[in-house]
Amino acid sequence: MISKSIIAEIARDQREGFLKKRCIKRSITVPVSSKRIVIVSGIRRCGKSTLVRQSFLGDDTAIYINFEDPRLVSFELSDFIRLEELMQEGGKTHLLLDEVQNVDQWEVYARSAHEKGIALVITGSNASLLSRELGTKLTGRYSQIELFPFSFTEFLSYFELKRSKESFEKYFQMGGFPEYLEENDYDYHRLLLRDIVTRDIALRRHITNENQLMRLAVHLLSNIGKQFSYNKISKLLEIKSVRTVIDYCDFLSESYLMEYIPMYSTSIRKQIANAKKAYSIDPAFAKANSISFSQDLGRRLENFVYLKLRRDHKEIYYFKNQSSECDFLLKENEKVTGLVQVCWELNNDNQQRELSGIKNALAETNAEKGIIITSNQEDILDGIPLIPAWKWM
Repeated sequence: MISKSIIAEIARDQREGFLKKRCIKRSITVPVSSKRIVIVSGIRRCGKSTLVRQSFLGDDTAIYINFEDPRLVSFELSDFIRLEELMQEGGKTHLLLDEVQNVDQWEVYARSAHEKGIALVITGSNASLLSRELGTKLTGRYSQIELFPFSFTEFLSYFELKRSKESFEKYFQMGGFPEYLEENDYDYHRLLLRDIVTRDIALRRHITNENQLMRLAVHLLSNIGKQFSYNKISKLLEIKSVRTVIDYCDFLSESYLMEYIPMYSTSIRKQIANAKKAYSIDPAFAKANSISFSQDLGRRLENFVYLKLRRDHKEIYYFKNQSSECDFLLKENEKVTGLVQVCWELNNDNQQRELSGIKNALAETNAEKGIIITSNQEDILDGIPLIPAWKWM
């Protein structure tokens, strides 16, 4: 049990620390008047708590508490009543609970608070914990928002830059983690990977062989945009059980570290059976933690393009047939709506391959349109637009 006075002191300290931070407006907003519990989820350090607190800072209607504060390590279910008392005494209307999955049975309190009419906004860094607990206890009572590291537009806002080839090159090198942009610490991304693997996965999943999990993460980060199979990874990394590889890949995805896209097929069985491709939540993060990815400009650009598509589309696949391949296929309501090929630079060596990939995909899927994203080429070839990434993003 933690006393109300200590909770109040921690809340004051956290507020004072936040007021010293420099913040920018994000491209998404928190619905402050929602009648449901609002969940903001995303990878560790992507700016979830800042987004939530910005939303309530102007009218000062909320009490905020971050459960990663070591002083709250003994916070338990019964202590939420003291938070409610502080909220009522201060005339607040909302409770903002940051990284709430650190509190055992938090979802029991969330349901109770919702039934009492208390407005809750919750953040978390683990998709599985949130979805499993919300799905069982809070079905129909919540809405969820996903937050990513800075987009190119948010990056420009942060540095007060105009859109250009040069500003995109800066984004290409630095990525979008807000703290890294502020500190530019050489070890930032490596320490962040260690935190995610240790705290968000190994500790919560009771994984004793943490090094094995780390090797898998580094392998995937080093092979962005390449097809992979669980069987091959099992043999390559000498992980005896393919089931373990599958579980570990799922855990990396649940922590928002990696995302996987399947090969497009009208058969669900084939989609499941075919190799997937992996992408990182931030290409600069992947570069810092990879063995061979750092110099592959084309695949890094592909990862940036994926993240832009991921913000706007729910169904993303890659296309492949016996003779060609296209990087991204977009689908909506059972219809293929677009195709995107990514190439750092089209030249005599690769032009035929890249054009064939997207043209074959257009012919086979009857997609509405297709484009090729490049680093800085702009043209139309065989009816396919080439668009520089810094303009397209």
